[in-house]
Amino acid sequence: MEKSNIFLDTDVILNWLTKEVDLNTGFKLWKCPYEIMKLTENEEIIAYTSITNIFEIRFVLRRKKKFPEENIKKLVSNLYGEINIEIPDYVDMLTANKFQSNYSFDPFDSISLGMVQTLPETSLVSRDADFLKLAIECGIRAYTPEKYMENYFQKVFEQFKADMY
Repeated sequence: MEKSNIFLDTDVILNWLTKEVDLNTGFKLWKCPYEIMKLTENEEIIAYTSITNIFEIRFVLRRKKKFPEENIKKLVSNLYGEINIEIPDYVDMLTANKFQSNYSFDPFDSISLGMVQTLPETSLVSRDADFLKLAIECGIRAYTPEKYMENYFQKVFEQFKADMY
């Protein structure tokens, strides 16, 4: 099977790093991102994110999650070994500007989509329903982590889906 390329949004990476669980439903938000990272380690998936998402991850871990600075540095440095961290270039930024001009994307989402468009055969993976909807309107393959796993790695997904609650 050909490798699958994905661009991970900030929320998906944070789910994995912090082992997030939906407090209302008990749904393990981290489970699919964890499985995605295992597939990345096994080189079945090539995972990307942007440096701007790394900025956002640091911010959330510091301000909202109140992680100690030492833990944040360790978590972020480990990302560099697991995920390809892309730095937007002028083409990405011009594409992002076009997306934001034509659609109601926030600046970071615009940059992410600009980058997704320049990466080879790459799908966006996010939990942000509005972002996913707009990305699909722009002709980009976009999925929640669960839908991505179900569509691309169905056998793996079947093995762990009962453990998500």
